[in-house]
Amino acid sequence: MKDGLLFEDGELIYYENDQPCHAGLIRVDDAIYYIGSEGRAVKGEHVVHRGMTHDILPHGRYTFGDDYKLIVGSYVAPIKRTKKVKRRSKRRKSSRKVSRKYVWSLVALAAAVVLIFGAVWLAETMSHPASVTAPDTTGRTVGLPSFDEEILLCSDAAKQVFDGDLSVADAIKTGDPYRAMTFSYRLNNADGVLTLSENEDLSDATTYVMSKKSTALTIDNLKTGTTYYYTVTVGDDVYPGSFHTAAANRFIKIPGIINTRDIGGYKTLDGKTVKQGLLIRGTELDGYGKGTNIYYLTDDAAKTMQDTFEFRYEMDLRSPTVSNVDYQSRLGADVRHDFYDSPSYGTIFNVSAEEPLRRIFADLAKPENYPMYMHCTYGADRTGTIIFLLQGVLNISEEDMQKEYQLTGFTHPDFATSTSYMAICSGLEKVEGNTLQEKIVNYLTNTVGVTAEEIAQIRAIYLTD
Repeated sequence: MKDGLLFEDGELIYYENDQPCHAGLIRVDDAIYYIGSEGRAVKGEHVVHRGMTHDILPHGRYTFGDDYKLIVGSYVAPIKRTKKVKRRSKRRKSSRKVSRKYVWSLVALAAAVVLIFGAVWLAETMSHPASVTAPDTTGRTVGLPSFDEEILLCSDAAKQVFDGDLSVADAIKTGDPYRAMTFSYRLNNADGVLTLSENEDLSDATTYVMSKKSTALTIDNLKTGTTYYYTVTVGDDVYPGSFHTAAANRFIKIPGIINTRDIGGYKTLDGKTVKQGLLIRGTELDGYGKGTNIYYLTDDAAKTMQDTFEFRYEMDLRSPTVSNVDYQSRLGADVRHDFYDSPSYGTIFNVSAEEPLRRIFADLAKPENYPMYMHCTYGADRTGTIIFLLQGVLNISEEDMQKEYQLTGFTHPDFATSTSYMAICSGLEKVEGNTLQEKIVNYLTNTVGVTAEEIAQIRAIYLTD
């Protein structure tokens, strides 16, 4: 039975008891959505009538972003029509009537101001619990966020999955696991610049324009479990700060493709951590798979993706038969690309699978191939199989290996409870080794032909203390 927010054919639909529901304003994971007719979440500016506010926000006009979420500070008070006051013949009565009207107008105005600032405060606190103000050299006050808590870059349900407190099957009912970083601010009569970096000296920084006409920046695809340092520059004044993102799976948002996430962030059984930003997994980029033509990067999206991750290599697990032309990566002519015709699940034990597996792991062992984008068609079966084996090489727990496989359920729901990966585990039962991780390494080295040096190099690339 369908319940809650679900993505269907590129739209966000709200269900109650398996039926699309025109629900008005709803709150999910500290974000506010407006659910219109046929259960569709809306984008852009919409009037929310009293009957659809459900006491979440006051009646008024609101703007909802491309992610369907309420934009900070988007409240516009409704225009109130006032009746004309009939003139009284007696001056005293007229004066008294005008005086009362004046008082009630002031009360109404004060109430409207409170509602507006209350709505803005509510929207801001959905992203950050507090804010600080600082005067610049001209005496103006600049409002900046105060990051007293970790910033969560995924839904609350996805975080519970990462922490082991919720199953993927239950989590997918809550909808999209991705959450952007919102940097709220207030600038007075001047634009600003946000400079953001993982390094305290602000090396390798990214800059963002802070418009005086806006109240927030949306920053996509930050790393999880990471401290970021920043400065806000307004004129000659510079305000430094920092924030820390919570440890969780790093889901990636790129228009045109789905099921996209970083395999970093996991802890190994011996206490090491898998680095983020090395290998991003997801769907195909070119729309070739099985004639579906749905997972495709536009030129603009490809540029954004490449500017963000700076990929050097596209590991394409599909067969080269998907293309009958001289293939070039959608990520750009400078990004190396190879087809691998990868096996999946139990077929990895076929003799014909040994050569593609050997090639895959030999190329995973080359430092010059990183950062890397790995995919098949749906980023599910072949990609899921290779990531499962790679995590075994990296000594990730079996529980986390299973979880990483089932996270594909957020975009392909059947995977949330799928046990197809167990075909790999079953095939490894006869392989020497005391643990699943040892069996994977022994199968790759003793049967497939991956060298011990390549196994060591893969670990050196991915793992940090």
